Amino acid sequence: MSQNIESLYIFDGFSKEVIAFFLMMSQTQYRKKWEIVIQKGEVSNGCAYYINSGKVSVHNWSKEIAVLSEGWFFGEMALITDEPHNATIEVVEDAELQLFLKDDFLTLLQQSAHSAVMKEEIRRRIIENSKK
Repeated sequence: MSQNIESLYIFDGFSKEVIAFFLMMSQTQYRKKWEIVIQKGEVSNGCAYYINSGKVSVHNWSKEIAVLSEGWFFGEMALITDEPHNATIEVVEDAELQLFLKDDFLTLLQQSAHSAVMKEEIRRRIIENSKK
């Protein structure tokens, strides 16, 4: 489900201007091969990541679940909850990641007149997407 960053499902319902502002607030991180980005079981760091380039492995203890590359999004539950991570994400090819912060995302949500409904809808979509 690789996609353009502006068309990520978490941005549904927001204007292009609001999305552009949120993207401007995001940060770029460079991660080296074998670095752990997210560790299974750890408390959420409040960050979600979009892969601009490189590859990461998603694994549950010793079993690899998937390899994600450019255009994939991961860690999005951290934008709306503080639950522990349910998988480990390890860089398998040097990566450039776009980092989204929970506080920035919640500010974005508050700009919507329907923030509670949107937050619940995003949570539903995140759970739905994580089962694919």
